[in-house]
Amino acid sequence: MTQSASNDTKERILDAAVGIVLEKGFSGVGINEILKAVNVPKGSFYHWFASKEQFGVELLKYFGAKALGYTRKWLNKTDSLPNAYERLIAFYEAKLSMTLEQDCQQGCLISKLTAEVSSWSPPMREVVASSYEEGVALLRQVIEEGQRQGSIRKTLDANQAANVIHDSWLGAYLRSTAGHQVQPLREALQFIKGYLAPDA
Repeated sequence: MTQSASNDTKERILDAAVGIVLEKGFSGVGINEILKAVNVPKGSFYHWFASKEQFGVELLKYFGAKALGYTRKWLNKTDSLPNAYERLIAFYEAKLSMTLEQDCQQGCLISKLTAEVSSWSPPMREVVASSYEEGVALLRQVIEEGQRQGSIRKTLDANQAANVIHDSWLGAYLRSTAGHQVQPLREALQFIKGYLAPDA
């Protein structure tokens, strides 16, 4: 097997696992179920992953990189959305639309596994925590940009504001998933709009 084909096999395993774990949780999924979905032998799995826990670490990193790429792509739209406030609001409006398209079903592997794995797997918990921190850092950069241009309230502490926005949206997202309703996200979006808006 060439290195390219081997890398492709690893990505196919991880890609298939995202959907399965989103549906059943990490503890509820067996290795054989994932391998059957991509039609690869068990040896291929253990070539890449020393254990199920290490697979979980790689799975979270894989999904986290994709999620962070989506966030970075949106928040770097400085040409089409030069106003930092409008860019942040457009980003969350896009996430709201995505949740509606998913019929308020859980679509974020990081948030789904946060509570499940954090109590028993320190390596997986560290990946989750790191993913959240990277997302907060991107938000902080845009808030600071908005404060410099006057489109975001200057009296806010940018780091604190980034954490508040991130955590408010995450909580609303979990409630939306649990209740299969989008209203918590709409309310979170209204809060974010008022919280960041510059003083009149």
